[in-house]
Parts: sequence; structure tokens; C-alpha cells
Amino acid sequence: MVAASRWIKWLLAAAVVIAMASMWLMLKASKAEQAALRARLDAAKQANQTSQATIETLKHDQQYLNRLLVSRAQKNQQDKRQLNEQIDQLEQQMANVECDIPAVVTERLREPY
Repeated sequence: MVAASRWIKWLLAAAVVIAMASMWLMLKASKAEQAALRARLDAAKQANQTSQATIETLKHDQQYLNRLLVSRAQKNQQDKRQLNEQIDQLEQQMANVECDIPAVVTERLREPY
């Protein structure tokens, strides 16, 4: 019985040593996995910062182009309004003008080429 208890003690000690070794290996694997995940997280953060910078640049470009297009549209409307006013003025001026076309010119226009 003494020999059996001695074997049991050795087996328990071996089991404890094996358990500790396996825990140590699992801890080492966990640390390696944590380092890999941290590297992925850092890469994702860097990609996110780059994307944010791109978004900000595009946002500023969009605002600039918006202002440019609005100012062009306003200038176009103003130019169109001025041209319409000039056309109205010219039509009013031409309404008072009487045009006399000589009969010779009319006959000449009716002749075949």
C-alpha cells in the first residue's frame, strides 16, 4: 500500500506538472494570438485614419464645388436676365423703326438664281 500511495503521489505530481505545462503553452499561444490581434487592430486603426482623411478631403472638395456651381448658376441667371432685358430694349427700339424695302430689291430677291 505504501508503494501504491507513492505511485499515486508521483502520478498526481506528474499530472500537476503536465497541467502546468499545458497551461503555460496555452498562455503562450494566447499571448501570440493577442499580439496578432493587436497588430490587426493597429492596421485597422491606420486604415480608418486614412479613410477619415480621405473623407474630409472629399467633403471639402464637395463644399468647394458646391459653392462654385451655385455661383456659376447665379451668374448664369444674372447674365440671362441682362440679355433678356437687352433683347426687350432692342425690340422696343425696333418697334418704332419703320423699314422701307425698295420694290427693286423685292423683285431681285424673287428672281431665280
